[in-house]
Amino acid sequence: MKSFFSFIILSGIILLCHSCKNEEQVVQQVAYAYSYAMANYHVDEAEQYATEETKNTTLVKARSLVQAVGDSYIQSDTPAEIEITNVEFQSDTVAIATYHKTTPIKDMTGTLELRKRDGEWYAHIPLKEVIIPEAKPYISNEGKEVKDINLQQNTGKRQ
Repeated sequence: MKSFFSFIILSGIILLCHSCKNEEQVVQQVAYAYSYAMANYHVDEAEQYATEETKNTTLVKARSLVQAVGDSYIQSDTPAEIEITNVEFQSDTVAIATYHKTTPIKDMTGTLELRKRDGEWYAHIPLKEVIIPEAKPYISNEGKEVKDINLQQNTGKRQ
């Protein structure tokens, strides 16, 4: 009887460790898929791995940036390679993945937050509200406020 309970406890521990390992693998897979898609400018592909907040902020901005940089820059910066180097669980529903990204023109390491929603893991990096500080007027060399942007660039200095 004693060995039966020992077997049950040992089985439970093995099952628990196995599910933890599987959870880490799932987080790694989502982190990789999202990071790879974004690093290669595939914003639509990245969307399936993102929280709603991320879709509605970060990915909206990313689409604009992809259009702004143009095809020649994208071609020079791809293909990107991604390696997930670490996953650290902050809680049962929050994890931080560390990744290394290598492209033909960049080499960087970063982190990506992932959140578990309805039993699934998603990349969670919503943009914070951007607050632009009030601009100070440009002052000409003569001490007068300059309104014309061309004059500001050529003759003005910032206070």
